[in-house]
Amino acid sequence: MSLHFGVRSTMSNREITNTPATVNTPERQVIAIKGPVHHWIEPWYLAYAILGALASGLAAILIPLVVTNSGGSSTQLGVAIAALNVGALFAPIWGWAADRSLAYRAIFLSGFLLIAAGFLGFTVMHGFGAWLISAYLVGFGTGASNTVASLFVVEFTPESEWSQRISWLQTFNALGAVLGMAIAGLLQPGFGTLVAAFLVIPAILVGGWGLPVPRSAFHIPRLRLHARHVAHLARRGGPNAVAVVGHIHRLRLSDLPRLRIIFNSAFGVFLGSWFFFSVGISSFSSLYPVLMLRSFGVGVATSSMLMSIATLVSIPLYNLAGRLSLRYGPVQLLGAGICARMIALVTLGVVAYLHPSSPALPALVAFGLFQGIWPLLSVASNDLAAELAPIGEGTAMGLFNAAAAAASALGAITGGAVADRFGYESVNLFAAAGALLSLLCVLPLRNARRQVKNFQTRTEFVSLS
Repeated sequence: MSLHFGVRSTMSNREITNTPATVNTPERQVIAIKGPVHHWIEPWYLAYAILGALASGLAAILIPLVVTNSGGSSTQLGVAIAALNVGALFAPIWGWAADRSLAYRAIFLSGFLLIAAGFLGFTVMHGFGAWLISAYLVGFGTGASNTVASLFVVEFTPESEWSQRISWLQTFNALGAVLGMAIAGLLQPGFGTLVAAFLVIPAILVGGWGLPVPRSAFHIPRLRLHARHVAHLARRGGPNAVAVVGHIHRLRLSDLPRLRIIFNSAFGVFLGSWFFFSVGISSFSSLYPVLMLRSFGVGVATSSMLMSIATLVSIPLYNLAGRLSLRYGPVQLLGAGICARMIALVTLGVVAYLHPSSPALPALVAFGLFQGIWPLLSVASNDLAAELAPIGEGTAMGLFNAAAAAASALGAITGGAVADRFGYESVNLFAAAGALLSLLCVLPLRNARRQVKNFQTRTEFVSLS
C-alpha cells in the first residue's frame, strides 16, 4: 500500500509551514500525520510502552532480586544499578550518531536487542562481573531506544505538535512501566528476566510499524529551543521532555571554559541541590524491593504492585504540576516536593527502627507518598533549570541531565555500601539526609530566581530600546 498524502516542511524567516506533498512511500514506513486511532498516537508507541515495561518496570524490580537471590551483597547490588545508570549516560552519543547517520530505525530497534542481551545475561550468567555487564547493556540499550524515540517526534513533526506527541509518548511509556512493575512481582526473578528478554520480540515487530523515513517529505529540520519552550515541554511532556531537551541541547566541549560562570551562579546552587537530592533518592530506589522486604517484611509482589499503583496515580499529576509551577513558582513547588519525599523517607526510617507490630501499613503509605510526588519534582526541576540558566539553556540542561545521571550512579553505590555497613534501616535516613541538604540549597533560590527574572526583563527592555 502506498500513501499519497503528506506534509512537506519549509522554513522561511525561522517559521515552519506545512504544505501538501505527494509521497509514494510504503505506509508502514511513514509516520502517520493523522493517526489511525488518534491524531497524536502512532502504532509504534506500543513498542515504547514495552520499553517502559522493560526499563522502568521489570528492570527496577528484577535486577535487585536476581543479585541478592544469587548471594550478592548490597554493595554489589548498588554497583550493578550504577552500571545500568552509566549505560544510560551514553544517550547523547546515540543522539549524535542518529544525527550523523540518520539511522533512526536501526538505532531504535538495536536498543531493544541490547536490552534483550542484558536480560538474558541475568538469566544465564552468574557472578559480579556478569551482573555489571548485563546491567550496563540494559541501560545502554534503553538510552538508545529512548533517545531515538524522542527524535521521531522532534525530527518528523512540527514544533507545534511536540508537546502533545511527547505527552502521549510519556503516557504509553508510563503505562508500560506500571504493567511491568505489577508483572515483575508475580514472577520468579530468573524466569522474569527471561520473559523480559522475549518481550523484545513484539517490541521490534511493532516498532517497525509506522516509523518515519529520513530525508522524506516528513523530515523536519531540528530547531533549537528557547528556555520558555523547554519549560513548556517539561510541563506538558513529563519526563520524556528531558530526552528531547538533552538531544537538542547537548553539552559541548566548547562549553567547558564557561563552567566557572555556571557554578558561581544561582544555577550552580540549584545544580548542587539536585545532585544531593539525586544521590539520596537513588540510594533508596536502587535497593527498593529488597529494602521493603528486609526492613518491613513487605513481599516482592506487594511492593511491586504498590510501586505500580503509585506510578499510575501520579500520571495525571504532570498537568497539575505545570499549573502549580506557573501559579506559585518552581522553587516553592520543588521545595514542597523535596519536603514530601523527606517526610516519607524519615517515616520509613522511624518505622524500620521502631519495629511496630504492623510495620507494613505505614511503610506502604509512606512509599505511596514518596512515589506519587515525583511529577511535582520533575516539572519544577526542569522548569527551574531553564529559568536559572546563566549562559544559555543548552549548557544548563546538558549539565542538569549529566549531574542527575552521575548522582544516580553514585547514590546506588553509596546506598548499597550503607546497607552493608549499617543495615537497610539506615538507608532510609541516609536518603532523607540527602533530601535535607537539597532543601537547604533550594530555600535561597527564591530570591535568586526573582533577581534573574528582573535581569531578563531589563535585558529585554534594553534590546527593544
